[in-house]
Order: sequence, then structure tokens, then C-alpha cells
Amino acid sequence: MVLKPDARIEPGELVDVVDNRGGFVGTGFFNPRSEIAVRLLSTARDDSADFLTRRLREAVAFRHELLKLPASTDAYRLCHAEGDGLTGLVVDRFGSVVVAQLFSRGWFRRLDEVKRALGAVASGAAVHAIADEKAASFEGFTLPPAPPPAPVVVTENGAKFRVNFATGHKTGFFCDQRDNRRLVGELARGRAALDLCCYTGGFAVHAALGGARNVTAVDLDEDALETGKRNAKLNGVSVDFRHADVFDFLRALPETPSHDLVVLDPAKLARNRLELGKARRAYHDMNALAFRAVARGGVFVTCSCSGLVGEAEFLEIVREAARQAGREYRVFRVAGAGADHPVSTLFPEGRYLKAVFGTVI
Repeated sequence: MVLKPDARIEPGELVDVVDNRGGFVGTGFFNPRSEIAVRLLSTARDDSADFLTRRLREAVAFRHELLKLPASTDAYRLCHAEGDGLTGLVVDRFGSVVVAQLFSRGWFRRLDEVKRALGAVASGAAVHAIADEKAASFEGFTLPPAPPPAPVVVTENGAKFRVNFATGHKTGFFCDQRDNRRLVGELARGRAALDLCCYTGGFAVHAALGGARNVTAVDLDEDALETGKRNAKLNGVSVDFRHADVFDFLRALPETPSHDLVVLDPAKLARNRLELGKARRAYHDMNALAFRAVARGGVFVTCSCSGLVGEAEFLEIVREAARQAGREYRVFRVAGAGADHPVSTLFPEGRYLKAVFGTVI
């Protein structure tokens, strides 16, 4: 429980947090109008001027020195909020561009500091700030309009992708699925692949590069599909992009399935607890339809990026969807986001992505 402070505190102000005996707990951003009244930044007293820069340097060192990500990609998460000790701040690097996504009024109040710190740790990169629309509404801030950077081309495990900051979702590209896209490419040889909710064709391009005999990719976002077509051309592969609602597309497929590699990776379906019931039904229904699209012995990869739907619950939804579709699903891998999305033991909810790999009987 957070008690109402005796004096007025400006939303987004940095405060000391104490327990009911007056003992120091930590330092964090206070915002009485937010769903999260206090976002802890540190459990130790640290008011040094270079606090943010030090945390970001540690985040960069983890990705460069331990993970050695620059050897395989120039697109990765540079800062994963709580996973890097900077709650409410997400930063992705795409080659010469760094995109900072703000989820806290505290970071909005310190936007100039954020930009300076990122300029120091990502030397030479252009810094672009955006805000999650719903988070900004809850937190009570509005970012001033700023033109997006020009599109860039990034490389991921040998594949090239165009990142369009003007039309892309979130920070422009989903780095979290990098390892799962690579595995799909490794599984694709000789298979007929279907990438559902394909966005800009990440799984589709990797499947095509991996030797799939044909690849179909489906999404309702026309801008994303246009970028996907450019991505296929960038990589010299053939992908049949379809503009369609995934439910309508799956219902219209022939009864005899012809795809032996199917990926289902929908956008987040539950942004808050009020949306959980609708999200559970949607996950169940689209998975049940997708199961019917997988040929016997084929591979089905199904994903959820809704953090409010836990791994155990998602697996149960998928199990029930398989039962309804009259199929048996033999899971051989349950994965999450890449290692550049670390999860703190103080915030296990940060493990939001589920990617389930299995064969369909």
C-alpha cells in the first residue's frame, strides 16, 4: 500500500520510499495518477549526476561484451526497462538510430537527460524518443511531435530488414523474436511455410532463406506488408504476402492442410486486466484455426507477447485449442525473448514473450 504523501509531489518526481517504520526502501519515480504509483529505480541511495549514464553503460557492456550481439546483428534491445534497472525506459538500437520508448512520466520530465545519456553510450547514433500511447495517457504526459528518422536497413543473423520508423509498431522492429526467427529458418528447409500475423515478414524471410519450398505471409496492416515485400526483395527471396484478417484467411483454407510449417505471432492482445477475457478467447480461437492449417507431422510455432497471460496459462489455452481442432500437439521447445531482454528477479512479469514450438499429429 502506498500512503498519500503529506506534501504535494509533482507527478514524475524522484522520491525516497520508506517502509511503515520509516526505514529506507529505495528511490523511484512517484506518480499518483498512474497505475504504478511508484517505480523503483534503486534500493540504494544514489543521487549522483551520472546515474542514468552508468546504468546505460552497464546495459551496453552486457550486450556487447557478454552477449557479443554486434557480431551477429546491429538491431537489438539496448535497455530493457526493469531488466536493466531502468523501470519504464525501453531502448532499441537499429544501426545508426537509437529509439527510446517512454512508459513513465519520470523519464518524460528527464527527456533531455535521457537523450544526452544515450548520445554518450551510443556514440554517433541519432536518438529518437517515442511514447506508448496508453502508457502516456495513464502517466499524464504528451511528447512533443518530432519527425521520425529516415528508414534504415539492419542485419540479423545474415538476414536484412528495413525498419520504417514512420509506420512501424513500437520502436519499429521486434528484436525479441530474433532467436526464434533463426530457429524457424533452421526448421524450414523443404517445407511449405505460413507466417500468420507476419508484420514486416521476419519469420517469413528467415523461412525463405532457410530453404522453404514456398512461403505465404498474412497480415492486416498494409504498411507492414509493403515493408515486408521490400524485406523479401532485400534478401532475394520469394514470399507471397497476403492482406487479410487472420481469422478470415484461416477459415477460407481448404479442409486438407497443405502447410507443414506454420507460425502464429499476433500483436499483444491483453494490455490490461480488463482485456484478459477477450484475449484468452482470441488466443484460443486463432490457435484452434491455425492447428487445422498444419499438415500432419508439420511444425507449429505459436506465440504470445501478452505479459498478463502467463506461460502456464498460454500452454493450457494452446492445449485446449489443439483438442478442439482434433489434433495432438507435441511441444519440443518453449522459448521467450532474446538474451538482450533480461528479466529481473524483482520483476518476473518482465518475461512476457512465449514462443511454443511443436509438431502436430
